[in-house]
Amino acid sequence: MDTPQAVSLNHISVTLGDTPVLHDISLSVAPGEFLSIIGPNGCGKSTLLKVVCHMIRPQSGQACLYGRPLSSYSRRQLARHMAILTQKHDIPEDMTVYELVSLGRFPYRTFYRRSFTGESEIIDKAMADAGIQSCRDRLVHTLSGGEQQRAFLAMTLAQEPQILLLDEPTTYLDIRHQLDILELLKHLNETLHLTIIVVLHDMNQALRYSHRTMVMKEGRIIAGGPPQEVITPALLQDVFGICGESVVTSSGRRVLVF
Repeated sequence: MDTPQAVSLNHISVTLGDTPVLHDISLSVAPGEFLSIIGPNGCGKSTLLKVVCHMIRPQSGQACLYGRPLSSYSRRQLARHMAILTQKHDIPEDMTVYELVSLGRFPYRTFYRRSFTGESEIIDKAMADAGIQSCRDRLVHTLSGGEQQRAFLAMTLAQEPQILLLDEPTTYLDIRHQLDILELLKHLNETLHLTIIVVLHDMNQALRYSHRTMVMKEGRIIAGGPPQEVITPALLQDVFGICGESVVTSSGRRVLVF
């Protein structure tokens, strides 16, 4: 029997207000895959992520998780399977990193059961996996931008998801912290076998870290496949309206130069 896809979208269309945002989107993501989504601002990338995690319900088409329609899962069940890291965070003034990360345990808590044996170990492991354990007792608002991003990433890991969705996780970070976060995601993908779906703006980062890349334009997927095949100078011109060329570095890695 074939293993079901971690995520599958079939002919998804979304209209927000009076504005069509997604048009007949179909894609599938295999368990353990690292998928990047690229495209210009306003093309529907963030909306697509919100469809995947059931924050937005499409007007037509069907979204499935492991072969089951998203609508058949409760919110709590979905949160045990997938977690999302959005672009912007509300930074609490008086919350420690440990307290923030512990919020990721919400899918497993009830009114009658606020915690259980072993939960602190799960929280500690999430901080260790995100490389933020040394900041355990610090207030979140005192952290640097890169440290804050790791803290919020640890919160999502505390959900123990199989699928991690990230909407431009390197926004507002300098290049060193951008690469730190992407190296961390690669490590989590390889060691925890997390399925990762990430929206990126930097095409060289998509080239470097993705197993597969989907390209969006005006609410449609216009290309998809291995990033080395998909992200080309011709695509740059068509999707972004800029000229560039492909260069192979001394280490044999292909990059785009603008």
